[in-house]
Amino acid sequence: MYKRKLLSIFIIFIFSVQVNAQIIEFGQPVKVKNKNSYTQIIGSNEMGTFIIRCRDINFKKNVLIEKFNNKLSLETSKDIPLTIPAFIEKVLLINQQIYVFISAKNTATNKIDFLVTKLDLNLNQNGGMVLLASIDELLLNENIDLTINNSINKKFFSLSFIGKASQNDTEKAALYLYGFDENLFPIYAKTFEINEVLNDIGATKCDIDNEGNFFTLLDFPKSGKKKKKNENRKFVLYVFYKANDNMLEYDISKPGIEIDDLGFVINNISKQVNIIGFYAIEDEINNSGYFYQTIDLKTTAVQVNVIDSIALKLLKEKISFSKTMDLNDIYIRKIIPRSDGGVFLISEKYFITRQSYTYYVNGFPQTNTRVVYNYNDVLLLSIKTDGSLEIGDVINKEQQSVSDGGYYSSISCFVNNDAIHTIYNADVNQEGDVLMNKFNVKGKSENKILVKAINASVLVIPTDCKQISANSLLACTIRDKRFTLMRITF
Repeated sequence: MYKRKLLSIFIIFIFSVQVNAQIIEFGQPVKVKNKNSYTQIIGSNEMGTFIIRCRDINFKKNVLIEKFNNKLSLETSKDIPLTIPAFIEKVLLINQQIYVFISAKNTATNKIDFLVTKLDLNLNQNGGMVLLASIDELLLNENIDLTINNSINKKFFSLSFIGKASQNDTEKAALYLYGFDENLFPIYAKTFEINEVLNDIGATKCDIDNEGNFFTLLDFPKSGKKKKKNENRKFVLYVFYKANDNMLEYDISKPGIEIDDLGFVINNISKQVNIIGFYAIEDEINNSGYFYQTIDLKTTAVQVNVIDSIALKLLKEKISFSKTMDLNDIYIRKIIPRSDGGVFLISEKYFITRQSYTYYVNGFPQTNTRVVYNYNDVLLLSIKTDGSLEIGDVINKEQQSVSDGGYYSSISCFVNNDAIHTIYNADVNQEGDVLMNKFNVKGKSENKILVKAINASVLVIPTDCKQISANSLLACTIRDKRFTLMRITF
């Protein structure tokens, strides 16, 4: 579950190509010192596109922020301005301001302060630091796993982390939760004890809905004792209902089955949360199918609780599986809420292999190991409100790379006009074609070359793509060994 767990310009002018109904635009290439520099697209508005860049995947220190104009050419690049030594926790573009959330040790109080500072759209600091919360350092784990979420309607923020229940009790953990309105005015500050050892708790996801309700999916050793290797885990969804000022917990674990991977998504239209994942029958090796559960956020009650009877055998009748496709080593990449209350589930086969090899230095044999990252078939499932499978498909692909963390592997997904578009590289080891699968609500699947290598040889960085409007996707790419932004408009 913890495996990991998703598109250039001639001279100085924008270069675009039209592929059927899509317009592909490449910005000005930017030379970077290391093509594996990590990037994140913060967002885009009428003033431009904003990204952050760092050599560390955690984006904690020495983070560069850059502004690109609407022609995708670099306009400004600078270090994120901080007036105190701090770790960057999150960077968000909200309306006409950039919010930089940080954590810093207050030497006067021996506490860890969580603060926010704002930048204007020219990347200059706009005002001072605002203190959001201050926590005794002894209550925190060695590495703070701070989660900051912003609701879809941008009216609520949440700040949360798992820490010790008390300074002297390492056996009990607690969930620390802080809620804020759109002006960062505090609306709640809560602590909830969890009867588990701090280091035994795993967090899958946190989120906040348009009403200010908070959600976090945690897992613990099923036996309640110290976790063991490959031990089946107990999964619990915690929901804090702002209107009722109370926290409820929902046990997602099912008797007789072992959960392999799961996730949840908030549906702000139907006012519910959908939980879905893959499972295996207890003590069996192979995964058997999926489970599905929904919670009504108005009544707080569980609406649907299904362990789907559509196992792999029946899935094969509905979906054209490739020879290598099964439900093992499959991980959820995205859960998309449907307007009717169902979900669209996108999952991918992923596994790591290690290969030993021998080479010679001055006639003496040396042994080493290479890590091979495998990202293969993609499973698309459309699940109805009642939890039953409506339609599905498989995108057949094989991506294999060595010792790069799978940087150019996997997929990026885009939702447009009742269709799911899945984008990925044809060859993850060199610049070439970019492929796209379109899967609509009626179950029709279409594969095409989105960007032909003969026109523009690129490598998409799937984890660095972001949907910026109902019909537009921004992607970070490598083109001619240079970082280049790509915009796809449908």
